Amino acid sequence: MNTLRKAGFSVGQLPPGERCAMSDVAGVLVGHCTVCHGEGGSAVRTGVTAILPPGDPWDEPLPAGVFVLHGYGKAVGLWQVAHMGTVETPILLTNTLNTFRCADALVSWTLSRHPQARSVNPVVLECNDGWLSAIEARPVTEEHVRAALAGADADVAEGCVGAGTGMVAYELKSGIGTASCTVDQWTVGALAMPNMGRREDIRFLGRELDLSSVPGIRREEAGSVAVVLATDVPLSPRQLSILARRGALGLARTGAPADMGSGDFVLAFSTSYRLPTKQERATVELVGDRSSLMSKVVRAAAQVVEEAVLSALLAAETVVGRDGRTVHALPCSALE
Repeated sequence: MNTLRKAGFSVGQLPPGERCAMSDVAGVLVGHCTVCHGEGGSAVRTGVTAILPPGDPWDEPLPAGVFVLHGYGKAVGLWQVAHMGTVETPILLTNTLNTFRCADALVSWTLSRHPQARSVNPVVLECNDGWLSAIEARPVTEEHVRAALAGADADVAEGCVGAGTGMVAYELKSGIGTASCTVDQWTVGALAMPNMGRREDIRFLGRELDLSSVPGIRREEAGSVAVVLATDVPLSPRQLSILARRGALGLARTGAPADMGSGDFVLAFSTSYRLPTKQERATVELVGDRSSLMSKVVRAAAQVVEEAVLSALLAAETVVGRDGRTVHALPCSALE
């Protein structure tokens, strides 16, 4: 179970998957590489997180869709996802200035498996961890990316790991969070990296929290959020874009402001079928737009995103970062 469920909380009415993690979608794996060293102005508190779909996505791309709630971000690869409706690489999360290094490393990783490739669309999402980490040092290397990919597993670590190491949400320490729920025989899972909001924005399962005892911070910007949804429901790329948009409702339930300095991205993919590049036709029985199943699936998207964000906050620990800045974890006493 994820951290939120272990703490005795639940979100929504749809039952969780076995792990209540993105990896409850069969074949989906998540890996982290944490990069943490130094003190003072050169302190590094960052990393990379890798989401691996089952199979070989370059050889057999998966259907995908994306929703950009607000586009002040440096994500890579989303235009092709939006226009072609596929993902053809694993999906990486990292910090803003490491986005391009991770994209380059993902291209190299793909070429090592497909040397004949002449086009690769790496997908990398990001948030800015510069409050706690010397982001300008751009410390994430190809070695770190490969370590996250190689270490991908069905047991999804949460909190201050990988790309979530330096993230801050609602003036509290944040990180990586995950969740899943079941819809009939299907599964919808999410992984979130919240890095947004101010203290007054947060809503925890619909209620305000008394955080007066927790020292706050004031960043110039209210920050961003990156979310990836996975499902085994047979949805078209257009329907997966709808799923991504519904995921934004889950963000709103936690208080995400999507202000003018934010880069808020939600990407969704399905493992139920493939769209090989050279295949003339794709024959698959898709879910009807106005079916009862589709209604449940979009409801599930909002539920798992809300839960993943809250689980990221509960899993995080207090961190001291660059220039001695301290961001405190959400205290259990605030939830009583």
